[in-house]
Amino acid sequence: MEPSERWLLRVEDEVLVVEFPHGTGLSPADGEALLDRWRTATDPDAIDAVVIVVRTSRPCSDAGRRALRESAQIAVARGVDRFAVVGQRSKRRFLKRTIDVEGVDTEAFNDDDAAMRWAQSPSAVASSAERPS
Repeated sequence: MEPSERWLLRVEDEVLVVEFPHGTGLSPADGEALLDRWRTATDPDAIDAVVIVVRTSRPCSDAGRRALRESAQIAVARGVDRFAVVGQRSKRRFLKRTIDVEGVDTEAFNDDDAAMRWAQSPSAVASSAERPS
């Protein structure tokens, strides 16, 4: 993580993992920096899925919402077809709505491990996936 960044971004087994730690907020400049990193990280030959982990309880800014939506569009354009979102219930719902773009299968999870399993093997439905009520 670079000093100006407030998120972690890594690739594990063809899954791009983006984590927003406690206290993370996204200013417009942060959103642009995240999109720049996202463009670099979403190599069509290296990424099949994305896991977004939100640990912060801060509300999402307009810049954050725009960056998440654009990052989903970038990923879809590069062949990513599934997103797993992890966080508190309200954050999971918000993320699912924000990254809901055509061509993406999005699932919400209670924990990181279940999200990774699903991202790596979408046919395996994890027990901690959020079920519609």
